[in-house]
Amino acid sequence: MKIYTFLLLASFFCSTNVFGQEFNKKINKDSLLKIVITKLPEEKKKEFLKEYKKGNESTKEFLLFMLSMPTSSKKELIANIDLNFEKINYLKTEYLKLVPKGYVVYIEFNPADNITMTKENIDLKIEYVDGKEKKIIQEWNLEYNSPKLAQMLIPLKWTSTSINSIKQMLSDANCISIENSEITTIGFARSGMGKYSFKLFNDSLTPEEINEFNDGCTYIFYKKNIVLEYGGGAIGPQCFPKP
Repeated sequence: MKIYTFLLLASFFCSTNVFGQEFNKKINKDSLLKIVITKLPEEKKKEFLKEYKKGNESTKEFLLFMLSMPTSSKKELIANIDLNFEKINYLKTEYLKLVPKGYVVYIEFNPADNITMTKENIDLKIEYVDGKEKKIIQEWNLEYNSPKLAQMLIPLKWTSTSINSIKQMLSDANCISIENSEITTIGFARSGMGKYSFKLFNDSLTPEEINEFNDGCTYIFYKKNIVLEYGGGAIGPQCFPKP
C-alpha cells in the first residue's frame, strides 16, 4: 500500500474512531517510532517520516499502532504446520469433542496490548439452529471470568477449565484460534489487519475440492487434507501477500 493511501485511511479511521481503543499516553512516541519504523522498506521510511511529522496526535498514534501490529507470512504458516502437525491434529480432535452436537463455535485468544492498554481477552462466536431458525451469538474482547463470558458458555456446558484447556492446546500448537464445522479452521497468526489460517479437511482433498480451495488469493492447496487461508482486513492486502 502506498504511503499516501495509508495516511488517508489513517485519517479516516481516527476521525470515525473505528477502533474505539485509547493509545497508552505513557508510551514515548519518539522511542516507539524508532522501533516500528524498522518494519518499513528503506525506500518508504523517508516518505513515511515526512508525512508522520505532519500528522496530528491522533494520526500519529494510529500510525504507530498500525506499525506495531504483529506480522507473519505464508512461510511461517507452512513452517508451523510442518513442525507442529501432531499437536495441531490433536487440537482439532479434542476441540471437536468439546463442542456440543449442532453447534459451530469460533474462539480466538487475544494477547494483552500495552499500546492500547487492553488486557488479554477472548473473541467468541456461537452458531446453532433453534427450530428452523439459525442463530448467532458473538462477542469480541470478552474479559476472562466476566459475567458475559460465563453466560455465553452455558449452552456449550463449558467452564473456565474448558477455556483454559482450549487455550493451552492452541498455545501448544502455536496457534491463536479455532472453529469447528465440516472443515476445521485453525488460525495461526494475525498479520497487520489480516490473518493467516489453515483448513483441515477430514480426508485428502478430491480434485474438485482442490480446484475450489486453490484460488491463489484466499486459499492455497498445500497437501493432502491441508489448505492455507489468508483473510484480509480493512487495511492491507486482501489476498496472500507475495513473498
